[in-house]
Amino acid sequence: MDGSPMTWTGADAVTFTRMVVEEAATPHEKRPLFRPLPPAPAFPLDALGPLAPAALAIQQSTQAPLAIAAQSVLAVATLAAQAQRDVILPGGGRRPLSGLFVSVADSGERKSSVDRLALAPVYEVEQELRQQSDGERAAYLNQKTAWDAAREHAKRTHKGNMDALRSALDKIGAEPKPPLDPMMLISDPTPEGLTLHLANGRPTVGVFTAEGGLLLGGAAFNEESRMRTAGLFNVLWDGDPLRRRRVGTGSTFLPGRRCSAHIMFQPVVGERLFGDPLLDGMGLTARMLIVAPQSTAGTRLFREPPSTAQAALTAYNERVRYLLTRPPQTRREMPDALDPPGMGLSVDATTAWVEFHDLCEREMSAAGHLASIKAFASKLAEHAGRLAATLTLYNDPEALEVPLAAMRCGIILAMHFASEMLRLHGGAAVSQELRAAERLLAWWRDQPSQSLNLATIYQSGPNSLRDAKSARRAVEILEEHGHVERLPAGTIIDGAPRREAWTLRP
Repeated sequence: MDGSPMTWTGADAVTFTRMVVEEAATPHEKRPLFRPLPPAPAFPLDALGPLAPAALAIQQSTQAPLAIAAQSVLAVATLAAQAQRDVILPGGGRRPLSGLFVSVADSGERKSSVDRLALAPVYEVEQELRQQSDGERAAYLNQKTAWDAAREHAKRTHKGNMDALRSALDKIGAEPKPPLDPMMLISDPTPEGLTLHLANGRPTVGVFTAEGGLLLGGAAFNEESRMRTAGLFNVLWDGDPLRRRRVGTGSTFLPGRRCSAHIMFQPVVGERLFGDPLLDGMGLTARMLIVAPQSTAGTRLFREPPSTAQAALTAYNERVRYLLTRPPQTRREMPDALDPPGMGLSVDATTAWVEFHDLCEREMSAAGHLASIKAFASKLAEHAGRLAATLTLYNDPEALEVPLAAMRCGIILAMHFASEMLRLHGGAAVSQELRAAERLLAWWRDQPSQSLNLATIYQSGPNSLRDAKSARRAVEILEEHGHVERLPAGTIIDGAPRREAWTLRP
């Protein structure tokens, strides 16, 4: 972005693709069940710009993977910014700042601790709004009671006189509106519940959870709802009005709504998300920014965070609180619909964005480095623009233009998310049968006896293999790959002859 053409270098190719050499193996050799994922790339901390000190402070306080701390502060900053600004990208595209962030990490990686620190200012604002709402609720109930009584009195007084009744009702005015719901965060919404919240509550919301398995395995993503849920998140990410018509509940038209999310999954749950052809085909995963960092477990010896950590978190909390509590701009004719000012790009930022856009477009060709993630790559420049605008507003709440420095940060972040998507895309291609066989092999190696019969495997083995058919298929895969060897029928195991039994090969 110094004026020379942007190119995809050899170093980029190493980052953005996996270079794997296939080794031939005889049928009797042990062969890997599938290619392991290469190590996750280091998160580009400096590209967080003004958010970098907060992310580092949370990482130092929790010793969780830096990428998860970075995701958390990015998601919270996006939640705080989305009601305040839109971004205007070259070509006239006005886009919301909303973002869908996903972090994949095993249990014990301190995801909840990270979220607690990152969301601390949101929790504080929610609590203040809840206390304020208690008083507003009492005033509303009194006003509603008085309004109901006045209408009933008018009906009795002017019974049979339509003109007089209409005039009296006009003087009484419209029905009082209840106070806004103080809740700013939802952890496990159904599509109907999220729509209802945006209709009756605040026009901006965050879906945040450190237990993403509850969301993916719950009502929002069951067989009946997952298409509606994916469609709803797509519409909100795009910034389009929500339009629904239901028999019994009538029609719903909700313009000016914003929703961001940070959902944390364990890897076994994330595999379901990334391997779902419906969600991929609908474009939901293309709208997600995903990290799956290496574990820090085993390296987290006790240490006090440095004194700079608390100062960084204090500054972060104050800025997030300010953005969350500053009244947003709304439509004059619809006070409950957001109408954020558009944030344009500076001349230099525009040049950088266009160059990055064209680079992504070239790399989506059949021979390009992004061809395997074409849907995500098609939105990569937009991701960069949204991230750059969020960093700009966090740094300067009055800003109305994205500078070159912020755009550079947005592009670097977008490239990092692209490298993660490429890396994880290969893992998503691994079948569930192979995943089940891998879990069985890991469990088998921990057993006191290396020789097992089929019944023992499906009665005591991994939960995904609790029937004879699935257990037998997993063992067959291990046998095909040379990890186990079938024993002759009638082999004595646990004091009894077994018809189907195998032993681990050394």
